[in-house]
Amino acid sequence: MIWTKTDLQSTRRNTKRWLVWATVILGCLGSLVYLTTDARADSPPDPQQVQFAQSTSDLMLATLFAALLQEFAETTPANVEEGKRSISLVFNDRNEDMRLVGVNQPLRANDVPQDSFETTALARALQGEPYTDTQKVQGKWYYRRSVPLSNFHTACSMCHTNFGPVNNQQFVGALMLRVPATD
Repeated sequence: MIWTKTDLQSTRRNTKRWLVWATVILGCLGSLVYLTTDARADSPPDPQQVQFAQSTSDLMLATLFAALLQEFAETTPANVEEGKRSISLVFNDRNEDMRLVGVNQPLRANDVPQDSFETTALARALQGEPYTDTQKVQGKWYYRRSVPLSNFHTACSMCHTNFGPVNNQQFVGALMLRVPATD
């Protein structure tokens, strides 16, 4: 077959039309995928997702409690400053998924409630009540939980001399945990 100038121009026009339509179709598909994903992010997690996040939170709590008990076992009056530093590193201010929140010294700027959940959770914790909720934080769904903390161990008052003697009924703050509830 011999191609003429007219044939080449016609082929170019058809190719351009095809590319324009392909671009339009791909753009529409991309927008549909984006909007569907965005809509899913706005939807609260289903019960299975919340249950998975809650189970993860249970494991996280057990791990943190084990670390605290280990710290208590190793902290002595001779190394109390190192113990304070160690706990501060575990509960690093940059980790938003686990925080110690309270009202008694020693406190850092990050140790006070940062939002309405933590304000409510701390008020309840000081009464010995846990608090949970599933909330959207900065565009992402989380299972949130607070665990009341009491002056339950002699090591507590080594670092927090203002706590006084061991008193399981003296609630001093809360452990705040946050686990993503959606993928």
